[in-house]
Amino acid sequence: MLDIGEHSLNGREHNCLFRNNGDGTFTDVAYVNGADRIEDGRGLSLLDFDRDGGLDLLLRNYRQPAQLLRNTGGEQHWIAFKLIGTRSNRDAVGARITITAGGRRQVREVTCGSGYLSNGTLVQHFGLGTTRAAERVEVRWPEGGYTLRYDVPANQLVRIVEE
Repeated sequence: MLDIGEHSLNGREHNCLFRNNGDGTFTDVAYVNGADRIEDGRGLSLLDFDRDGGLDLLLRNYRQPAQLLRNTGGEQHWIAFKLIGTRSNRDAVGARITITAGGRRQVREVTCGSGYLSNGTLVQHFGLGTTRAAERVEVRWPEGGYTLRYDVPANQLVRIVEE
């Protein structure tokens, strides 16, 4: 096997889990909760398993049982959206959600299949920090239409059906 320092070409790399430091940098914290184990093949799903607004991780490594890493972090505000397509595809894959909250703009695009042995949820999650509502929510649907909502309260899952 070719050894290239901390990098590997054989698929047995350490898993990484990065915390946003809030200043444009990130710290790998995988060792804190045991997510840094090395095994052949790995998959990751990001979802709000317990519906408390904190994104949880479902980690799956080859020959090992799945490991649920529950987010028990702080009490910040959040908002999530489940889009239902009517003219577009039912899962709204390709739709783009743009929210403005607390003077900040965030964008998510609904996708399916996110990487090797991995997948995400169709629910789009936004962290709002101390902001208690999204002032503006815009959905651009794959078929070309759009939906606007204003002053959507935080800490809830909002279902939006394509008009």
